[in-house]
Amino acid sequence: MTQKLLPIIFLGLLQTDTTFAETAKNTFRIFVPNKRDKEISQFIVHKQGQRITIEDAPSLPLSFEPATATIHPNKKHLIITNSGKDTPTAASAEITKNGNLQLINSSPLDQPSGYTSIDRSGRFFMTAHYRSGSLSTYKIEDNGKIGKATFTIKTPLKEAHCILTTPDNRFAYIPCVKNNNAIFQYAFNAETGHLTPLTPFDAKPPAMFGPRHIAYHPKLPIAYFSNEQQLGVSAYKIGKDGQLSDIQHATTIARRHPFEKGKRSLHASDILLSPNGKQLFIALRDFISDEDSIFTFRIEADGRLSQTARTPVGDIPWKLALSPDGHNLLVSEITESTLSIFTIQPNGSLTLATKRHWCPNVRDFAVISAPLR
Repeated sequence: MTQKLLPIIFLGLLQTDTTFAETAKNTFRIFVPNKRDKEISQFIVHKQGQRITIEDAPSLPLSFEPATATIHPNKKHLIITNSGKDTPTAASAEITKNGNLQLINSSPLDQPSGYTSIDRSGRFFMTAHYRSGSLSTYKIEDNGKIGKATFTIKTPLKEAHCILTTPDNRFAYIPCVKNNNAIFQYAFNAETGHLTPLTPFDAKPPAMFGPRHIAYHPKLPIAYFSNEQQLGVSAYKIGKDGQLSDIQHATTIARRHPFEKGKRSLHASDILLSPNGKQLFIALRDFISDEDSIFTFRIEADGRLSQTARTPVGDIPWKLALSPDGHNLLVSEITESTLSIFTIQPNGSLTLATKRHWCPNVRDFAVISAPLR
């Protein structure tokens, strides 16, 4: 695969007072786990019409190599974890009124983490560990600190890739990729943080689809899963009892050859819905050629999907996020260590607004609007 760095597009840095800029409606911040420098790096994005500029902001030094960053629903705290290769660790930081970070504490986690999220009530921090299938919930204290695990369970299979509660906070689904190929279904107790397996337990996705990440429709009882091996997205209706029933399996492009364990080729990664529930974005990574792309699907009134656009992007798009106003798509391209920001057109196509080098191997980052509170 040709490793060619794309040119960096600079549209000019705003030389304005940061405090004044933070009051602007079209300003937001990005918090980025930076393993190389053991810090949370920070960037401020300014939007003026079609013009987008990015400036560096003060970082938060850490005692470990951070891997994930999750913003609390109260927008006052950021929770950071490492990848679990060393002693599992979490740090809590306060997001100050001027948008910078102030460390609250750092402490060991009871279990290794991978994917992290916070339940809809903001009371529990949740982790899923890819290699072990371990799921854990931790009580979040009022000051943002993470305490001991309130609940831990293991999925029957490994390669558990995601944990995210439903919009009503009653259920959580755990997709497992590759040869494990499962979607485990749990009831979530928002008072205790406990997860209880549903019956049937596995929603049984089609063979070798490899469900990876989850996105929920903002109005309809529908869950969407990016399929790492099938290279597409599946839509499932969420029953009142939490059971998933598939309603559609959409494809981006066809696989070139069957999946082989231990051999990288084409893999889908992250998935994202627009705030109005009308568009869905899914990233496709190509480890052997140059098919790296973002696919856009229109979400119909019944929740079904119709592909509308395909946008080539930099090498290995991993993490997707939206600007707070929902008008821009942010893409971390890890081979090139770049952030690309696209303008989302009404038809779902993407137009590159700006691109810049940033931290190496960014697989997670968090976005917060300004003014902060």
